Amino acid sequence: MGNAEAYPVYRSFDVARTVSVASSLVRCGEGHEGKTGYFDAELRDVDSVLTARDLFPGAWFSHGGADFRGADLPSDVAALAGLLPMELDAENFLEGDVLSRAVTVLGSAVWGQLAWMALTWPAVPELGLGPEHARTGVQACFNIDANNEPVAGHTVYVHVHSSDEDRARHLARTVGQDLIGPPEHGW
Repeated sequence: MGNAEAYPVYRSFDVARTVSVASSLVRCGEGHEGKTGYFDAELRDVDSVLTARDLFPGAWFSHGGADFRGADLPSDVAALAGLLPMELDAENFLEGDVLSRAVTVLGSAVWGQLAWMALTWPAVPELGLGPEHARTGVQACFNIDANNEPVAGHTVYVHVHSSDEDRARHLARTVGQDLIGPPEHGW
């Protein structure tokens, strides 16, 4: 954990809407084009793993100490069932088609998250805020909170420097949202 805080700005049970709000926040950052994002999820049934493998063949799938590239997962259903639960770990540019594929996987995941790190939040002169790039980002959490604890529903967080509630509120309002709770520990 760093010296950032994660402010919740949106909560829902709708995976696609949660991803949409998170994507809108990412676009508030300067230089967001081409930024690498992270996607991970826990999958507990064979059908979910097969769907994720087909959508993310280059992603890593792990069970215990065993790691597999999606394309290298066993094709035998019984062998695959013996590797459950599996964690999907994908590092991609999280935009466009990748996000729609993530929505499909997240719909059946036990938990998951999308995270865009190291965004540069622009200056907000009317609030006396300069640009910020340390420990910044957007995190969309599915059935977990910003610190990976289980919760019901999906939450979008904006990560800002510690005690920078004004910036978090400004970013949220830029995409038609507001702060919906106290901050959690950020990156």
